[in-house]
Amino acid sequence: MTCLLCRIFLSLTLKKSGYTGFFVIFFTLILNSSLSAFNDGKSNVSSSNFDYQIGTWKGFKTAAMTFSFDDNYRFQVTLARPILNEHNYKATYFWVTNRVGKGWAPGWDTANMMAAEGHEIASHSKNHPDMLTLALNSKWDSIKHELKDSRDTINARVPSQHCETFAWPSGACNADLIDTAKNYYMTCRGTSNYCNMYEPDDFYNLYSQHIYHDTPLEEVNQFIDNAIGYRGWLIERWHGFRNMHDTNGYEPVPIGEFHCHVDYVAEHEKDLWISTIDSVVKYIRERDISTLALIDSNSYQVTTSLTNYLPDNVFHYKVPLSLRVMIYPNMTNVYLIMQGTRVLPFFVTLDVNGSHWLNFDAIPNDSLIVMHMAPVGIPDLSGLTNGAKNYPNPFNSQTTIEFYLPEGEHADIKIYDIYSRQVADLSNEFHAGRNTIDFYRGGLRSGLYSCVITIPGKQLKIKMSIL
Repeated sequence: MTCLLCRIFLSLTLKKSGYTGFFVIFFTLILNSSLSAFNDGKSNVSSSNFDYQIGTWKGFKTAAMTFSFDDNYRFQVTLARPILNEHNYKATYFWVTNRVGKGWAPGWDTANMMAAEGHEIASHSKNHPDMLTLALNSKWDSIKHELKDSRDTINARVPSQHCETFAWPSGACNADLIDTAKNYYMTCRGTSNYCNMYEPDDFYNLYSQHIYHDTPLEEVNQFIDNAIGYRGWLIERWHGFRNMHDTNGYEPVPIGEFHCHVDYVAEHEKDLWISTIDSVVKYIRERDISTLALIDSNSYQVTTSLTNYLPDNVFHYKVPLSLRVMIYPNMTNVYLIMQGTRVLPFFVTLDVNGSHWLNFDAIPNDSLIVMHMAPVGIPDLSGLTNGAKNYPNPFNSQTTIEFYLPEGEHADIKIYDIYSRQVADLSNEFHAGRNTIDFYRGGLRSGLYSCVITIPGKQLKIKMSIL
């Protein structure tokens, strides 16, 4: 039967319940359940719904949060930054450019070091003026210089980043100032002490929660709980810090309390996406207008395209979106997902209705996303949710197999190729809990393999791919 190519670019109205960016597109999916049909490149035709979701927040987390720091105080870099780096948390630092390298303010070398670590160096103006006073005096040239010159200076002195975020000094702004700022920035942070919802009220006056020197730690931690409850985006606003009797900056908070708060954030990582203001704003804007369209499907692969109409010539919209694609019975042999030349790591989740979903991140307006399928010899994808995995996957020379045992016992671990021939035996005695074992490809050819872990009363399966 001649292969039917599906090209449907239908996106339905955004449903803002459950997961933001939930769309359903219908298409004809071609597949074949028999090995003979696969061998001659033909397939039987069947129709099915193809459902996908775009996470409200990256990783389908419940809420988002950002650590932001104002006024380029030294202790923000020397004391607070190492605590964030312990957890690999990226923060937004709003710098007043005419203060850089003067007195207590760090220099541009430090800014470049922080940018290399993944932190955002953003603008807090050139001189930290009262912007409303400048506006009342009709000094629009001064306003333009505060906005534009500070941005241009950061771009010139920290070339590895693009300065696209601004924080209003003391929160002073009005509609005219916002209109001017739109010429230079993608977003601006304000000083209203609220939590942003999943769709901020104003991208040019984002809410942020100020942490004062005497704000009780319990109250600071409660901000995290509230953000998770609201399913929103919390931006924390920090200034100075105190280390014993050594104080640096406005409203200095004891660094020990900041450390305890970061530890509290770490305890809630499963619910929080922690990132910079620049990344979160881009994710929101991409999330709200991106669609996943089917390009082609056959027995070998399903090809899709993730697109939106955001222009990339002004602001750099390249933040990956978190996607879920429902797995139908005829798609359970997906073993590899690629976007262009990049391998996209993926995992499988099971929802309350018993449906399995492929989870992966992809960049909008980039290359096509191709889900490769294997015909036989590979375990069902649902096997990935049963307590065993390997990483990296796909791999070149070596991968680590991880599995869990309820108690110490012998585990039969065999590796099979696509024709169900055993190619390796890793069986041994293992302890209770998490176990890992390294597997080296040796002389094995590139292709698809399965790892079968057998213990009394249970069998765990992993699909693996050697590049």
